[in-house]
Amino acid sequence: MFYVLVLAGVICVYFIGIVWAIIAPVMLLPLILLVALVMRPLGRKWALSVATVLVLAPVIYIYSQDLAEFKATCTGVSPPTIADRATAEGIYLNSGTANSFGNRYLREEGFSWLERQDIYDRSTFVRVTLDPDNRPSGEKIPAITARYEVRELFEQRPPDLSVSLTEIVDRQTGLVMARAEQVRFGGGRMKWVLGAHGSGKCPDPRFAPDFFHDYYHLARNTLRPDTK
Repeated sequence: MFYVLVLAGVICVYFIGIVWAIIAPVMLLPLILLVALVMRPLGRKWALSVATVLVLAPVIYIYSQDLAEFKATCTGVSPPTIADRATAEGIYLNSGTANSFGNRYLREEGFSWLERQDIYDRSTFVRVTLDPDNRPSGEKIPAITARYEVRELFEQRPPDLSVSLTEIVDRQTGLVMARAEQVRFGGGRMKWVLGAHGSGKCPDPRFAPDFFHDYYHLARNTLRPDTK
């Protein structure tokens, strides 16, 4: 019963988060009405107008500053580049999300196996493959055997920017064979009242699908060029 309640709580929080992300700007309306009540001596029409300006002006000003910082960061993001290609059956995935999102390299990118750090013992490694039912199966290994490394780096920057860098590295020579970046913007300091409406990313799949495609499939394009 306890686990059922925990699961129900998680599901409720998840759906509340989705609803909030969609309707967050509506939360500004009660605040505008509250300020309008304080401004009643100005008359109903003027009170509502002044309240709207007093509430929205700081939101717009602060958000525009954070959005400008996001756009400035995006100007430094260059298209994915591939300096060299090779063919590899497997990779070493050096990423903080290798355990949770790494399986896409097996299911989507065409690799037969990947190696990553063991999340329970960081001094050892695991080789992951897919079983006949397409489920990941891990086997402990003492050391990395893959020649090629997919290195994923993540950096948080103010205001609410998440910068992701993916590099494909030849571990024998140290050569960086390919490189791609992505910047995500969570809405800055006004994200709590803007929700999903204040977020953005570059490259954005809506406006630069080829750019985003090359970023997302960098490993496949570099190390599995025949599986596109």
